[in-house]
Amino acid sequence: MDSVYFKKIITHPYLAFFCRILLGAIFIYAGANKIIDPEGFARSIINYRILPLESINLLAIVIPWLELVGGGFLLLGLFTSGSALIIAFLTAIFLVALSSALIRGIDISCGCFSSRSSNRINILYLFRDLTLFCFALVVLFNSRRILCLDNKLKFGKSSNPPS
Repeated sequence: MDSVYFKKIITHPYLAFFCRILLGAIFIYAGANKIIDPEGFARSIINYRILPLESINLLAIVIPWLELVGGGFLLLGLFTSGSALIIAFLTAIFLVALSSALIRGIDISCGCFSSRSSNRINILYLFRDLTLFCFALVVLFNSRRILCLDNKLKFGKSSNPPS
């Protein structure tokens, strides 16, 4: 595939819009479920056996709110670059945690969307999170945004309409 053609595809504003809306919805859903059950999410974090116990409760409270707020802002197209960066960062952390658990052969449920899920992690979860990470990068690096509140805010500050 020609690199120019590939660049046109991944920088197309409709692809970024699709990725932004999908990521927003996914992370709102994931964050809301974890906010409802912080204790269950804390248990899910513990199961990965990566972090010291002292940090678990704080992360079980902070991560879901980052997901919810980041997802909400992506859905609205508000603070889009910052929100996409937060989502990309969180997804990268999830990729590391999943990879670590898979490599070490730990048989646990993901805890990605609900602590009550009995689905065991597998390589497909890694591909799913890698796809979400790529979607976040598409949103982050796409400067031509459609149906985005960021455009309205920038339009009000400058005399040039957004392109």
